[in-house]
Amino acid sequence: MKRIVFTTAMFACIALCTACEKEENVMAPPLEEPESYGNYELVWSEEFDYTGLPSETSWVYEDGYMRNNEKQDYRVRNETYSRVEDGKLILEAFVDPHEREVNGKTYTFGYSSASVTTKGKVSFQNGRMDVSARIPRGKGIWPAIWLRPTENRFDGVYAELDIMEYVWGDDLNHNMIHATVHNQDSRDGKVPESERTAVISSETLDTEFHLYSMVWTETQIDFLFDDQLVLSFKKESDSYTHWPFDQPFYLILNVAVGGSWGGQWGIDDNIFPCRMEVDYVRFYKETGQTQK
Repeated sequence: MKRIVFTTAMFACIALCTACEKEENVMAPPLEEPESYGNYELVWSEEFDYTGLPSETSWVYEDGYMRNNEKQDYRVRNETYSRVEDGKLILEAFVDPHEREVNGKTYTFGYSSASVTTKGKVSFQNGRMDVSARIPRGKGIWPAIWLRPTENRFDGVYAELDIMEYVWGDDLNHNMIHATVHNQDSRDGKVPESERTAVISSETLDTEFHLYSMVWTETQIDFLFDDQLVLSFKKESDSYTHWPFDQPFYLILNVAVGGSWGGQWGIDDNIFPCRMEVDYVRFYKETGQTQK
């Protein structure tokens, strides 16, 4: 992974829109005094202004083992691992050795955590997304803010947008976060890593709330950290293998443990329990645009 130094990004107002694919998709009412970015307006937000489990209006759970040879059991509707308190979403991981049967298969887990998504509830396309979060740091923890297609319209084509991933890494201070675009070309090794991923560092990832953002248009996707440009990916072809992003995506917030990437440097059990805290999620579009 190449380390890159960035300057503060100055970016123009961009045409934005949202898309809800199913009848059950719900857009929450905007704030009474929404923030704005030039001619942007807030069209959906989750402010976590309640207490208890994440609202079923916006969130569903991943359950058990999901991917990447990760070591955690994603728990469903359990306030130990996922809850809203003091105006923030808490996703918390614990050392928790156990066996559990999920979908007829028995898994051996070393940890328990949580992953919540907006799949089937709220979808997003061509907009600005802001997520204010404080994330855990340590060897083996793998928090992420990312999106996948609501219903992949391009069969056999991979698509993923990673606004933020943290892993321990090889750098001395272990304070790097990654922003990445995944498409089929990158999965097939046709795109150099330097063109689809970038990193930026902060010494306060786990002590302060930072703003993780994505600005997504029909021809470009920008990832920002505290409004500082991290990565810009431009549409250079109409090929679905290059640009599978002309479709709605859903949001995923999760705290993984270990796995094919997060566990490359081992897992330090002394860091647990550790949590990701999310203050809000907000989605914006250009003023005057209609919702699809």
